[in-house]
Amino acid sequence: MAIVEISIVPLGTSDTSLSKYVAKVIEVIEESGISYQITPMGTILSGQLAEILPVILKMHERCFEEGVKRVLTMVKIDDRRDKKVGPQDKVSSVKAKLEGREP
Repeated sequence: MAIVEISIVPLGTSDTSLSKYVAKVIEVIEESGISYQITPMGTILSGQLAEILPVILKMHERCFEEGVKRVLTMVKIDDRRDKKVGPQDKVSSVKAKLEGREP
Protein backbone atom coordinates (compact mmCIF):
# COMPACT_ATOMS: atom_id res chain seq x y z
CA MET A 1 0.00 0.00 0.00
CA ALA A 2 1.21 3.50 -0.82
CA ILE A 3 0.84 6.66 1.20
CA VAL A 4 1.11 9.74 -0.97
CA GLU A 5 1.26 13.36 0.09
CA ILE A 6 0.27 15.85 -2.58
CA SER A 7 0.26 19.61 -2.52
CA ILE A 8 -1.08 21.53 -5.51
CA VAL A 9 -0.45 25.26 -5.75
CA PRO A 10 -2.28 27.22 -8.43
CA LEU A 11 -0.09 30.15 -9.49
CA GLY A 12 -1.17 33.38 -11.12
CA THR A 13 -4.72 33.47 -9.81
CA SER A 14 -6.58 36.72 -9.24
CA ASP A 15 -6.92 36.05 -5.50
CA THR A 16 -4.56 35.07 -2.68
CA SER A 17 -7.10 32.55 -1.34
CA LEU A 18 -6.65 29.12 -2.90
CA SER A 19 -9.35 27.15 -1.05
CA LYS A 20 -11.76 27.19 -4.00
CA TYR A 21 -9.12 25.43 -6.12
CA VAL A 22 -8.32 23.00 -3.30
CA ALA A 23 -12.02 22.11 -3.09
CA LYS A 24 -12.07 21.38 -6.83
CA VAL A 25 -9.10 19.01 -6.64
CA ILE A 26 -10.57 17.28 -3.58
CA GLU A 27 -13.69 16.61 -5.67
CA VAL A 28 -11.43 14.62 -8.02
CA ILE A 29 -10.31 12.42 -5.12
CA GLU A 30 -13.88 11.94 -3.92
CA GLU A 31 -14.95 10.86 -7.40
CA SER A 32 -12.15 8.27 -7.43
CA GLY A 33 -13.09 6.62 -4.14
CA ILE A 34 -9.48 6.71 -2.90
CA SER A 35 -9.01 7.16 0.85
CA TYR A 36 -7.73 10.64 1.71
CA GLN A 37 -7.07 13.07 4.53
CA ILE A 38 -6.84 16.84 4.13
CA THR A 39 -4.10 18.55 6.13
CA PRO A 40 -3.30 22.27 6.38
CA MET A 41 -0.38 21.93 3.95
CA GLY A 42 -1.47 19.15 1.60
CA THR A 43 -3.55 16.03 1.20
CA ILE A 44 -2.67 12.44 2.07
CA LEU A 45 -3.90 9.67 -0.24
CA SER A 46 -3.61 5.99 0.59
CA GLY A 47 -4.15 2.92 -1.53
CA GLN A 48 -2.62 1.22 -4.52
CA LEU A 49 -0.06 3.41 -6.28
CA ALA A 50 -1.33 2.38 -9.72
CA GLU A 51 -4.75 3.77 -8.75
CA ILE A 52 -3.42 6.94 -7.11
CA LEU A 53 -1.10 8.18 -9.88
CA PRO A 54 -3.85 8.74 -12.49
CA VAL A 55 -5.87 10.63 -9.85
CA ILE A 56 -2.91 12.91 -9.20
CA LEU A 57 -2.81 13.79 -12.90
CA LYS A 58 -6.55 14.55 -12.86
CA MET A 59 -6.09 16.74 -9.77
CA HIS A 60 -3.30 18.67 -11.47
CA GLU A 61 -5.36 19.11 -14.65
CA ARG A 62 -8.47 20.22 -12.72
CA CYS A 63 -6.71 23.48 -11.83
CA PHE A 64 -6.19 24.25 -15.50
CA GLU A 65 -9.85 23.46 -16.15
CA GLU A 66 -10.65 26.11 -13.53
CA GLY A 67 -8.72 28.74 -15.50
CA VAL A 68 -5.37 28.63 -13.71
CA LYS A 69 -2.46 29.36 -16.06
CA ARG A 70 0.31 27.69 -14.04
CA VAL A 71 0.22 24.87 -11.47
CA LEU A 72 2.93 23.66 -9.09
CA THR A 73 2.31 20.09 -7.91
CA MET A 74 4.52 18.42 -5.29
CA VAL A 75 4.21 14.69 -4.60
CA LYS A 76 5.85 12.48 -1.95
CA ILE A 77 5.34 8.72 -2.17
CA ASP A 78 5.90 6.15 0.57
CA ASP A 79 5.34 2.80 -1.14
CA ARG A 80 5.79 -0.01 1.37
CA ARG A 81 5.32 -3.54 0.09
CA ASP A 82 6.41 -5.74 2.99
CA LYS A 83 3.25 -5.06 5.01
CA LYS A 84 0.05 -3.04 4.82
CA VAL A 85 0.47 0.27 6.64
CA GLY A 86 -1.88 3.24 6.55
CA PRO A 87 -1.30 6.86 7.50
CA GLN A 88 -2.64 6.40 11.05
CA ASP A 89 -0.33 3.42 11.60
CA LYS A 90 2.67 5.63 10.92
CA VAL A 91 1.45 8.30 13.34
CA SER A 92 0.65 5.72 16.01
CA SER A 93 4.12 4.20 15.71
CA VAL A 94 5.81 7.54 16.37
CA LYS A 95 3.46 8.37 19.26
CA ALA A 96 4.13 4.99 20.87
CA LYS A 97 7.86 5.63 20.74
CA LEU A 98 7.40 9.10 22.23
CA GLU A 99 5.45 7.58 25.10
CA GLY A 100 8.15 4.99 25.71
CA ARG A 101 6.01 1.98 24.78
CA GLU A 102 8.47 0.83 22.12
CA PRO A 103 12.27 1.07 21.87
